[in-house]
Amino acid sequence: MGDASKPTQGTDQPQPDSGLTTRATPGPRSRSSGGRMRPTLSVLRARRGPDSGPDTVVDDLKACLQPKLTASCMNPDCSKKCKWPVGRGRPPLFHDRLCHEKYHLIRRRLVAEIADIDGALKRDPRPSGEERIYLENQLARRRWLLQRYPDLAPAARNEDAGQED
Repeated sequence: MGDASKPTQGTDQPQPDSGLTTRATPGPRSRSSGGRMRPTLSVLRARRGPDSGPDTVVDDLKACLQPKLTASCMNPDCSKKCKWPVGRGRPPLFHDRLCHEKYHLIRRRLVAEIADIDGALKRDPRPSGEERIYLENQLARRRWLLQRYPDLAPAARNEDAGQED
């Protein structure tokens, strides 16, 4: 392997003496990184100290490690990615409309099934031992699946739905 393709220890590149993103990282790094790694926003804010004003937040945001521009589709059954919008606008939670509709269809079905099973467990007379165990198992399974389908409605809408006028 030639010298140009070997990882470096970060010491063969010129290192600036000041700035918030100049901390050399230990261990091998590629030549392109110059042995430096961008810090997170919390690290930059901590370096500035507790007396740093809000006017430095923009500078720190520009200098910090940037978050990814893509995220997984919110539908647990989908492996596609959603992209952060280039201009302005609301970022997508689902990669397409069909995926969005399937998500809500499955979520509504799980919520309805949980209510039905819960009602069956509370009925009189109580279910027999074997039947009760089966119902509790199915209830736990649906609650477990529902955790993958969180309610995406804004909090204000959820609070309004629970109140009666």
